[in-house]
Amino acid sequence: MTDRLQKLVARPGEGGPPLLMCAVVAGDPHVEATVEYLSTLADAGADMLELIVPFSDPTYHGAVIQRACERALREEVTWNHVRQIGEGFRQRNDDTALLASSYYNRILSLGHEPVADLLSEAGFDGTMVTDLPWNEATPLREALHKHDLSFVPFVAPTTPRERLEMMDAESDSFFVWTGHAGGEVTLSRRDFEASMAEFRSVSDRPILSSMKISSGEEAAEVVEVTDGVLVGSAIVWLVEGRGADVGDRLGALAGELREHLDAPPKDQT
Repeated sequence: MTDRLQKLVARPGEGGPPLLMCAVVAGDPHVEATVEYLSTLADAGADMLELIVPFSDPTYHGAVIQRACERALREEVTWNHVRQIGEGFRQRNDDTALLASSYYNRILSLGHEPVADLLSEAGFDGTMVTDLPWNEATPLREALHKHDLSFVPFVAPTTPRERLEMMDAESDSFFVWTGHAGGEVTLSRRDFEASMAEFRSVSDRPILSSMKISSGEEAAEVVEVTDGVLVGSAIVWLVEGRGADVGDRLGALAGELREHLDAPPKDQT
């Protein structure tokens, strides 16, 4: 794990504010804009950023990110563009964690070692692969670990306890709770809290929740039982709307999320 990511992962256990992770699709609408959006989100308070490398069949993601991947692929986004985005962002920011995410075929097309080399050289802190099961990820994890990069696992409502225990024993950073097994979030609040209690009984690692969050109030409710949030579709939807003020709107949303996450819990106000 990089020093940058290690500091962030340690924060929840030290009583710090919840973590905020925001996602954008690489190359939507073009590479230079992606660097600007990442910088804007970081400046507004994002602790971590997910750069989604577009894929032709993003079956895990919802319609908003699917459309963004289509737009980015029309720009013929390559791994070299991912390198360019990472390097461009790192010229402006050295504190915010940056993780690349995609589907396994995009990684296989280049190779485990070349992908790990590229991400390390471009200033990334790790990666997430939506369709790569943990027990099949050892070759990629080993390639990443040579560069102190992390492979961040997803946890779904369908993840059994035995699998959680295995992932916790082998993981080195944090988890992302998807809130679904693909598609829309359908989990009730009661089931969500029960799932988080089950996770806490297995692991003390931070867990960020991806629950289609689109407002600061929603984020504050979610972190009552998690260590942070991952906001993707709401960010990408603003990019889809474009307009001259898209940067301002991205900054405003990230700022709203940060403000609510930093606020004391309801029982302490």
